[in-house]
Parts: sequence; C-alpha cells; structure tokens
Amino acid sequence: MRFVRVFLATALVYSTGLNFADPLRGVPVASASTFVELTVAELVNASASVVCGTPAERVSVWEDSEGGRGRRIVSYTRVHIDRVLDGKAGADVWVRTLGGEVGDLGQHVDGEAVLVQGQAALMFLSARSDGTSSVVGMGQGHYPLETPAGQPMRVSAPRALGRLLGKIGSQATRVPASMDLPGRTVEEVAQVVASLRHSHAP
Repeated sequence: MRFVRVFLATALVYSTGLNFADPLRGVPVASASTFVELTVAELVNASASVVCGTPAERVSVWEDSEGGRGRRIVSYTRVHIDRVLDGKAGADVWVRTLGGEVGDLGQHVDGEAVLVQGQAALMFLSARSDGTSSVVGMGQGHYPLETPAGQPMRVSAPRALGRLLGKIGSQATRVPASMDLPGRTVEEVAQVVASLRHSHAP
C-alpha cells in the first residue's frame, strides 16, 4: 500500500508567510490555518483578473521555500478560461497552489484553494513574475460553479477555508466574500465585480 505522508501548513493572522514542515527532516505539522476574512472588494482589488475557468492537467513539483526554510511541494494546474469577468486572460492560464503529491510524498496546505480537474470555478487571480497566476486569498478566492437544472450557473461555497477571523476594528456590516458570493449567479458576480472595479478606478 502506498503511504502518503501529509504535511499541514499553518498561516497566522497578519503573517506574511506560511510555516511549512521541512519534509527532509521528517517533521510533520498538524494544525489548523487561520486567515483574516476578505470581502469581495478586497479580492477584486488584489486581483489582476477574475475568471470562470475549468482546471485540466496538474503538475506537482518540489520548490525551495522563501527564506531558505527548506523545500515544499507546489502544484501548477492548467486552467481553461471559460469566461473573463474582469481584467485580461488568455485561453489558458497556469495557476500555482501550495501542496500536492510528488511520488509517495504529499503536502496538504490547510486553507489553500482546491482546484478539481473538470470542476468549473470562479477564481480571483493575481499575476506572478514567472508568468503563472495564484489565487488571491487562497481558498477565499476560489468558488466552484454549479448549474442547477433549468437555472443559470451559480457560485457554490468555497472548500477548505481554514479558520476565518474578522478584521480587528471592522464594522459589523462587513460581509466576507465566502458568505457574500455563494448563491449568486455568474452574471450577478460579473456586475458586482464591474461595479467595484469602476468605483476604485483612478
């Protein structure tokens, strides 16, 4: 039986990085991730593009982590762009996410976006210097899409968000995207995104 060692990553509130176990030392970390809640406006502001796309093939590789803290597994998924709601995107884009499996070793990053092959999703993407993209806010920027019988395509709840905390001193009316977007149609999301982008335009 194949044995897959799973390493969980922890992200602290207001932290700029993730704390990964070093697989070369054989020290797994098992703890829940904590993230600050993001609103739709914050996702849009941090995005280079907002798209509806369908994940295709995925490649997982080892990469050196930032700050020389060992190595980690990352995955690159080719996403076919079905519709661009905001920004610009080609027919396909490679999206980088943390975690994956290489050989008999695997790493799971709690709170990271889960890109399922063949499952269309709404994604808020930021551009990376290597030409790939990443999901803004990890799981908070990725929403599976579903098409109920006889109804328009709608946004579903995101998966594996980890523990979400409200911003300190934020108003009670602040609604996180993970609660605001699910249930909306793609057309409604497109209108919201366009309105938010227009209101923040220079």
